[in-house]
Amino acid sequence: MNGEKDISKFLKDWKYDDQNNVRFLTAVDGRQIMQVRRPLGIEQYDLDGRPDGLHPEGEDTVLDFYRGKEREAGERGDELVLSDEDMYRLQQEGVLFYYRYLALFQVGAYDRVARDTEHNLDIGRMLEEYCRSESRNEMLQYRPYILRMNAISRAMVLLAEDNSHLAAQVIEQGKETIESLTPVPTAIFEFERVRSLQHLSHVLSRIRSHERRPPPERRGFRERLTDELSRAVEREDYEQAARLRDRIQRLD
Repeated sequence: MNGEKDISKFLKDWKYDDQNNVRFLTAVDGRQIMQVRRPLGIEQYDLDGRPDGLHPEGEDTVLDFYRGKEREAGERGDELVLSDEDMYRLQQEGVLFYYRYLALFQVGAYDRVARDTEHNLDIGRMLEEYCRSESRNEMLQYRPYILRMNAISRAMVLLAEDNSHLAAQVIEQGKETIESLTPVPTAIFEFERVRSLQHLSHVLSRIRSHERRPPPERRGFRERLTDELSRAVEREDYEQAARLRDRIQRLD
C-alpha cells in the first residue's frame, strides 16, 4: 500500500532544473493547469479560479463568497463585519494566489499576474473596511509589494504592445496608490513601501529615458526594455526564472 503512494517515478520523469521548472498543461477534464517543479516535489495550480481548484461555499473563491455577503449587507442597510475566522479564510486564499502569481511572474505571464494581484488587493480592501482585528495587518502590511507587482505586470503587458506612454502612466499610478496607503504599524510595511517606491521609480526612469530617444534608436524597444525590466525585478531574487527568452515567449 505504501509503495502505491510513492511519487518517485513522477519526480524522476521530471528532474528538477531551476532554469526550467514551470510547465503548462491541459488536465483530463479540460482545465488549464500549471505545474511547478520544486527540489523535493511538484506543485500543481489551476490557472483560473482558486489555485487549488476548490469552490468554497459553492463560489469560485472565498473572496466571491464574502463579496456576496457584502452585497447582502448593503441591501439590508447593514455593514459587513468580518470575524477572525473570516479574516483567516481570506488570508489563506491570498497566500494561494500569491504562490500562483509568483510562479506566473517568473515565466512572464503578466496578464495573469495582474489578475491575481487584483484579487489579493481586493482581499486587502475588504479586510481594511470590515475587519477590526489587528491580525488583519498580517496581510495589509504587504499591500505595497502587491501594488508594485500589479503595476509592473500591467506595464509589461503594455510594453509588449510598444505602448510605453500608458506603461509609464500605470507605474506612476502605482506609486501614487502606494503613497496614499493608510500606514500599517509594522516594520514590514515600511520596508515594502520604501522598496516598492524606489523600484517603481527606477522602472519609470527607464521607460522615460527610452521614450526620449529618437525614433530610429527605438528599434528593438520591446526586447531592450523587457530586458531592463527583467533585471530590475531580479532584485526579488528571480534571477534564474526571469530569463528574457521565456518571458517573451509567454507574452507572445
